[in-house]
Amino acid sequence: MSDYNLKNHWIVITNPRAGKNHLAKQCKYILERLNDENIPHTFIITEYAGHAIEIAKENALYGYRNFLVLGGDGTINEIVNGIFLSGINDTKNIILGLIPRGTGNDWGRFWGIRQNDKVAFETFIQGKTSLIDIGKITITNNEKKDEHYFINSIGFGLDAKITAITNRLKKIFGGFSIIYTVALLLAVFRYKSTKTAVTIDNNTHIISLFTMNIANGPYSGGGIKQNPQAIPNDGIFDMMFAERPSIKDILSVLPNIFNGKITENKVIKSFKATNISIRANKGLLAETDGINIDNAHSSDIVIIPQAIQMIVP
Repeated sequence: MSDYNLKNHWIVITNPRAGKNHLAKQCKYILERLNDENIPHTFIITEYAGHAIEIAKENALYGYRNFLVLGGDGTINEIVNGIFLSGINDTKNIILGLIPRGTGNDWGRFWGIRQNDKVAFETFIQGKTSLIDIGKITITNNEKKDEHYFINSIGFGLDAKITAITNRLKKIFGGFSIIYTVALLLAVFRYKSTKTAVTIDNNTHIISLFTMNIANGPYSGGGIKQNPQAIPNDGIFDMMFAERPSIKDILSVLPNIFNGKITENKVIKSFKATNISIRANKGLLAETDGINIDNAHSSDIVIIPQAIQMIVP
């Protein structure tokens, strides 16, 4: 295949586990529309967790630069990881399109990309491209370094525990948005804080970490604004954390979680940063775009400004 065709060809990746699993109907409509618009494409269905990483990495290395994602935040995360872990040096030439499929769809929510095939496809066809930032976390365990990338947000402590419970509940009950709220209520009164040194752009805070969210986009947990001022193309993270709260503190914060005013609560500390380091005295659970990572107690997070293109309305 010529270089010209590679640059105009779309790798379409769908996750059959995202959303409510109407896969045949979803695929039929999107494939018909791609053919109607004479868009050259290869359609690939993921078969297991992490498969989208392999697909994106392989195709990026081969020379493809256009990826259409039919899935949720986790599928987007895997594709971004595949692209950046491939080691290609022209990620700014990568274009991501999105047809939302998952439970939370927090990334698409910020951009106004609706979870509706027809509307989302029109955005894909008629939208504009915007260069967006990407987050990178490097986790060190016994001198071994593991790199992960994220497009929307990364969470530690309670945030990650809620995600872990949510993911377990989704396997049992399916992908309903209420599950995140159920997981929050199951975890919030039982989670124990972790002594942690957090360095935010060279300023170190010794805290008893209860929860933390570092955001590229404002939404997480299916529409909750943990960092309502976050903008994915401003070259800087918005972040919040809370130390060991009392029951009274927790009860005061809960309403703010759902009304977008969480950072206005005195329990919450808010910052803007480009570099964050975390050193905990025991294994710390993390999550990137809803995918859990164990033993993140020695982590370094940086922002990569204007790293990749996204089709937006």
